[in-house]
Amino acid sequence: MELEEDFIKYKGITLNIIKIVKAEEYEKLDELFNQRQLVLDDMNKINYLKEELKKFYVQYEIEKLEKKLALEMKARKVDLLKKMKANENKQRGMASYNNMPSKAVFLSKEI
Repeated sequence: MELEEDFIKYKGITLNIIKIVKAEEYEKLDELFNQRQLVLDDMNKINYLKEELKKFYVQYEIEKLEKKLALEMKARKVDLLKKMKANENKQRGMASYNNMPSKAVFLSKEI
């Protein structure tokens, strides 16, 4: 069954994507998403019944995997945005500190 083999490949690639997102190795994602798209393209070329497609979709829990991947990616996105915001605040603080006059200012008061 060619369709079933494609579902197995799709599930394996999706699981790898989830692992890579958790490990924050984002440079590898493009290749895996391209592989996954090729599997989807292969599936579209196959003649199959709608019932067959649904059977494998449920059997290999594709919907659960897609939801898990979406949640993981969303969580990593939020984490990255927080890190970027913190880094931006640090840079702003360093810039304002570096822009302070380097001369010592002494206040004198007559007594």
